[in-house]
Amino acid sequence: MNKLLLLLFTLCFGNGLLSQTISIETKIGKSATNYTFFKKNKCKVSFETTRPNKKDENILVCIPAAFTNLDNLKLDGIYSVNGVIGNKKAINKTLGGVFYIENNSIKIFQSAKGKLFNDSLLTLTQSKKASFFQQIQCIENGKASKFIDKKIFQRRGIAILADNSVCIIESTEPITLQVFSTDLVLLGVKQLIYTDMGAWDEGWYKNPLNNNLVIIGKNLSQTNKQSNWIVFRK
Repeated sequence: MNKLLLLLFTLCFGNGLLSQTISIETKIGKSATNYTFFKKNKCKVSFETTRPNKKDENILVCIPAAFTNLDNLKLDGIYSVNGVIGNKKAINKTLGGVFYIENNSIKIFQSAKGKLFNDSLLTLTQSKKASFFQQIQCIENGKASKFIDKKIFQRRGIAILADNSVCIIESTEPITLQVFSTDLVLLGVKQLIYTDMGAWDEGWYKNPLNNNLVIIGKNLSQTNKQSNWIVFRK
């Protein structure tokens, strides 16, 4: 039986109605790996290229998102922040997945080796003030991708579940991408995009009981070079 941590980030309007919250739940995969689910619920989600302030009381969760290019320490691949396109000539054709945000609605889909980033899509992105970035898509339509890479790391990604809810999912133990993807399909994930880990894995959330900042990630050694983030806000 799943163990609810019962950590709820809550705000109330003046009329006492429940506002934006996130909830945190732990689950165990078929591989016996432990996973933490940070559920977005009604919070706002944004993709940002300016380092979020850990003192910002509106930020509930913050994690690195797209890879950072090791050659120039800039974001890897084409991206958009609220309709402003970046790296237009630097499409990464080896990163098949796209994480897309429009009016706080999230989509995860394939880029057809970068061919999807045509003028029509970019014009639409600009007109809608949408955001997106490129990453590895680990799960597509409830089916795990196939990976030959056997490297072991702690893993993290952003998921759309079978009920269309959105959450950040992080493994407790170091595992392969294949184990990560296969486990999460069995735990009800419909779409999953990977997020940067390894030396770039620092994320954080605010403890609802005392508002203290809680760091997540185990390496953190390149955190000062991170170039972009996914944020859940009140």
